[in-house]
Amino acid sequence: MGYATIEDRVDRLEALFGQFMAESALMNKHAEERNRLAEERNRLAEERLARFEQDMRQSKREMDKKWGDLANKMGTIIEDILAPNLHRLASEHFGMTNIVDFMIRRTRRHPVRAGVNGEFDTLVVDPDTVILGEAKSTPSLEYVNDFAEKTRQFFEFFPEYRGRRLIAVFGSWAIAENLVAALTAQGIYAMRMGEDTMELANAGALEGGKAES
Repeated sequence: MGYATIEDRVDRLEALFGQFMAESALMNKHAEERNRLAEERNRLAEERLARFEQDMRQSKREMDKKWGDLANKMGTIIEDILAPNLHRLASEHFGMTNIVDFMIRRTRRHPVRAGVNGEFDTLVVDPDTVILGEAKSTPSLEYVNDFAEKTRQFFEFFPEYRGRRLIAVFGSWAIAENLVAALTAQGIYAMRMGEDTMELANAGALEGGKAES
C-alpha cells in the first residue's frame, strides 16, 4: 500500500479548502438573498400598513365630516359637537378637575331688565371657572360679534358666578382663519375640527405660546 506524499496531502487540503470556500460563498449568497427577500417583504408590509393607516385616517375624517354635516342639518351641533368637547377640554386643557355643573341650551331671565331673556348654548362650571360655549353651524363675523356681546353681559344673567374666571369658546365644525383672528381679537377661543378631534385653533395666540389642544 502506497503512502500519500506531503504534496498529495497539500493538494487534497487545497481541494477541500476550495470546496469549503465555494460552499461558504454559496451559503452566504443564499443568506444574502434570504435577507434581501425578508427586507423586501418588511418594506412592502410597512408600505401596506402606512397606506392602511392613511386610508383609515381619511375614512375617519370623511365620516367625521358627514357626522358633522348631519348634526348641522338636524340642529344637534350643540349636543353632538360643542357640549361633549367642551366638557373634555375643560379638564384636559383648562384644568377644571372639579366640574360641579354642566348645562346645555340654558335660558336665563335677566334679573333686573324685565322681559329680557338670554340663551346660552353650553355652560361648564367649577368652583373657580365658568366656560361659556356657543355653537354655530355656519359661522360669520356677525355671530362672532354677537357672542362677544353675550360674554360681556354674562355676569348680568348669572350674578352668582361673579368672581369666577369666564372662558368663552365659539365652536363650529369649520371656522375660517379670518374668523379665528376676529375671535382672538375678542379674547374668545375658536374650537373647530382638527386632524382627529375638535381643538382650540387659537389657544397659542390667546395663551402666549401655550400648546394648542
